Amino acid sequence: MGDITKIGVIGMGHVGAHVANAILYQGLAAELYCVDSQEGKVSCEVNDLQDAMPFYPRQARVYNCHQDYEALLDCDVVVNAAGHVAQAAGNRDGELVCTSGETKVWAPHFRGYEGVIVTIANPCDVIATLVWKLSGLQPNQIVGSGTALDSARFRHALWTETGYNPTSITSWMIGEHGSSQFAAWSHVSFGAMPLLELERVDPERFTLDKDAIEEAVRQGGYVTYDGKGCTEYSIANAAVELVKAVVQDSRLITPCGTLLPDEGYYGERGHFTSIPAVVGADGVERTLKMELSHDEQEKFHVSCRHIQENVERVRCW
Repeated sequence: MGDITKIGVIGMGHVGAHVANAILYQGLAAELYCVDSQEGKVSCEVNDLQDAMPFYPRQARVYNCHQDYEALLDCDVVVNAAGHVAQAAGNRDGELVCTSGETKVWAPHFRGYEGVIVTIANPCDVIATLVWKLSGLQPNQIVGSGTALDSARFRHALWTETGYNPTSITSWMIGEHGSSQFAAWSHVSFGAMPLLELERVDPERFTLDKDAIEEAVRQGGYVTYDGKGCTEYSIANAAVELVKAVVQDSRLITPCGTLLPDEGYYGERGHFTSIPAVVGADGVERTLKMELSHDEQEKFHVSCRHIQENVERVRCW
């Protein structure tokens, strides 16, 4: 990264606007480039962000780029938040056709791009795969937000159940950012203590209704959606956590959407999905293979099949 960090945001709707605000609030960008198909929308959001500049820790320049995708090619990181959340009621696959259509418009402009794309548009795994195919970028340059958000929901649920600080909890949702995601219960830990061990030494606190917790995590976004028609704060912060990992080269270990390794991941390959990955200045620096239980492996296969089916629905290469 250079001394002047440039970050772009595609889509200034519910999520994109919160992403832009969080980027500025954390002082991650010296220059912020905002793109949206609706000129009036991007214009008003840019004006609002500029008015807020005295309250941010770092004074940044914010640009209205409307549909000028070439203006993003000098950015260190670009966040793709383009979508139509109204079509996702009850199912993230509802955005498949419209969001993939938008991706087919902007992604080809990024051929030769040297930065990192963090994509959060739904269905996240399919769109990340589509961005990879249409842009011709190296797969490590594309990071899907994937189950980074769902894993935060998982930590929150375990905090609620046990009372222990969520920053001390390691708990990951794996697979599709959608209905087929699953909890990797075999790897849940509190501090350095695995849940399996804690169940033995403190069964009163740590004997949990795992099925109920997992389903609550899986459905958490729809609880928010039912009340306000979208999710905003949580997904924006999940996305900016990945942006920060790139900008600061922090080598964050997190579940996120990445291309499955060439050698396969439990036999699955060829598309993006959420597995443990190391995120730094170059995007996904490496992936890590979890030792999943037999039941978890079966759930992983189901999740990957669903993603692949959706990829085939919008395939254009």
